[in-house]
Amino acid sequence: MIKNTESVFEVDTLKILTDKDIALQKAESGFLNAEAFGETYERVSLTRLVPFMNEEKYISVTYKTEDNEWKEIGVIEDIKKLSEEKQKIVREYLSFKYYIPIITKINKITDNRMGYLFLEAETTAGPKKIAVNDWWHNFRMIQNKMLSVTDADGNRYCVPEVEQLDKASVKKLQLFI
Repeated sequence: MIKNTESVFEVDTLKILTDKDIALQKAESGFLNAEAFGETYERVSLTRLVPFMNEEKYISVTYKTEDNEWKEIGVIEDIKKLSEEKQKIVREYLSFKYYIPIITKINKITDNRMGYLFLEAETTAGPKKIAVNDWWHNFRMIQNKMLSVTDADGNRYCVPEVEQLDKASVKKLQLFI
């Protein structure tokens, strides 16, 4: 009997990035560059692995290969374990990438019965008219208290605690959550 000893897939191992392991620089273009484990990476991306529960922990650092595939350099376990300069760079990048206005009041919800909901809402970014396609998938309750809304253009909005909204807003939402 012949055993197959060839590996079909390259398996990555999780690399936790410490402050000493990684150097981050914001390029003039606004992109991030990184140096880690003796390699230099341009246009790296930072992604929150647990975005709604731990905004400052478990940040994946990735880059695009020549084959146009994303590969992970490693994971920053906790932003607070980085130097102040790196913390600032990471927080600014994530703040830009994950810009999510908070919905503070729902003035009106209209269902056009063709798959779209239209919300007229007050948000931390001012009054918004939000079109939500396929609300069944784009209204998500997280831990039975937070509502995540993704509009037809992919923009995200959030209600951190639905029950903290005014009673009229909660009543309007109850049909859809």
